[in-house]
Amino acid sequence: MDNQTVLIDNVDAIRILTLNRPKRLNALNDNMRDELMSALFEAQTDNSVAGMVITGAGNALSAGADIERFKAAASNKNKNSFKNIVRFVRAFSDFSKPLIAAINGYAVGWGLTMPLMCDVRLCSENAIFSCGFVRIGVTPEFGSSNLLPRIIGLGRAMEMVLTARQVTATEAFDMGLVTQVTPQDKLMGNALEMAVKITSFPEPAVRLSKAVIRHGSQSTLDQTLGPESEYFKHAMATPEHLDAVKKMAAGFNRP
Repeated sequence: MDNQTVLIDNVDAIRILTLNRPKRLNALNDNMRDELMSALFEAQTDNSVAGMVITGAGNALSAGADIERFKAAASNKNKNSFKNIVRFVRAFSDFSKPLIAAINGYAVGWGLTMPLMCDVRLCSENAIFSCGFVRIGVTPEFGSSNLLPRIIGLGRAMEMVLTARQVTATEAFDMGLVTQVTPQDKLMGNALEMAVKITSFPEPAVRLSKAVIRHGSQSTLDQTLGPESEYFKHAMATPEHLDAVKKMAAGFNRP
């Protein structure tokens, strides 16, 4: 449908979400927010979906929040425009399946902070990143005040946020903001290949590994050790673990 702000496609067990407001550089509006939340909740409970890739139509992942949302909120025409923001963030942070961001172009404001919620970030050579919040008189959002310093370091995060400057794909790779830079025409292929690779491993191990790394990244060592042990024991108790051990043992025992 022409009015869909999020397109949904499936490649075998991988679901692709495409932000679909290319004439507005996929700027986030309330419809896109609601469609994204619905897509995440649906994929979370759909056993046919093993992992997900999120990308953008046209020349951008997203240029950030639609300026019309800010104008409406500032003029009190839409006081509720941002009231669901925590629920929106939680839809990403609570998503238990592998989630890969394929950043195809401009990633500005929310277009940069949303991918921080993803497990892996790939970008094309055309990608341009910017924490443009101070330009329009607002502050970082979508959990980025926690995640961005953890991913690229406090100094780099502070400099990106306070200067609102543009960061190229190469610099984003160098600072660890993305893990892979590809030609534009290979981006989705590489993202799908990575998603297939990740989801080829035992599902409980992938899901629990994602959870324990998320927990550990936001905890002290002492806070990590107990839950880490519990996740490990939980994974060992799954039939998928036993099957994987049997297959590995059979490989070792070949003449």
